Amino acid sequence: MRLHNIRRSMLATTVVMLTAASASLAAGGGLSVSPGIFEHVANSGRVGSIKISNTSGKSMAVKVALRPWAQSPSGEVSPNRRRTLGEVRPSASSFTLAAGSSQSVALSLTRTPAGRSQYGAIEVTGVPSGKATNGIKVAYRLVSSLRLDAPKGAQSYRAQGGSLIEQGSVKHGTLLLAVRNTGNTIVPVGGRVRISGSGHSLSANARAKVIVPGATVNVPLTELAGSLPRGRYTVSVALSQGGHALGTVRHTVSLR
Repeated sequence: MRLHNIRRSMLATTVVMLTAASASLAAGGGLSVSPGIFEHVANSGRVGSIKISNTSGKSMAVKVALRPWAQSPSGEVSPNRRRTLGEVRPSASSFTLAAGSSQSVALSLTRTPAGRSQYGAIEVTGVPSGKATNGIKVAYRLVSSLRLDAPKGAQSYRAQGGSLIEQGSVKHGTLLLAVRNTGNTIVPVGGRVRISGSGHSLSANARAKVIVPGATVNVPLTELAGSLPRGRYTVSVALSQGGHALGTVRHTVSLR
């Protein structure tokens, strides 16, 4: 638990999750949400519920928001707090939770998403009752993962390779490929890499990355640790996702 002056910010505790398994999320001695990852098939109608518990000694004003993920090129995710998921609705978005009590909040999908799946964040905030002490008041914010997967037979494994990125040098660097997930799953995207040219070659496995559908992430292809001299090379990347071949991307690059 962390204390913050809510005159400036209400953020107290944040846990962001995309694929790691967890039974529940908790801010010690205050607020908890279960399950930590909510997963269901993306069929219209009620898809399940989450349980929010107030484990503090005071009543708490609770708010629930469902938000899309914002994913950076490095692959890190955070809730886009400027938007909400219009297709997914909670049965209650704000309520008061008595000390030591719990409440279930049902989640419903108003219609089948265009991409047949929906991934986002369940953001739960809680502010205990009572006055601030010396201008400081405890507040809680928990972020768990919402995974509404495409039904069997409707999963689409697709990705599009973009620009090749060279970080550092041939002695101390990394090659990365910008990859956009054009499918509808969050199965990690990786692949097999071959670099050839200037009388040398190198093979490696790209480090698989989880990419939210529609997002672009820089997938590390290989570390450059002096194994290749400076020169001009062809880089071929055979992309794959969950055992599905997604095609090969080729680039020509001058390594310095």
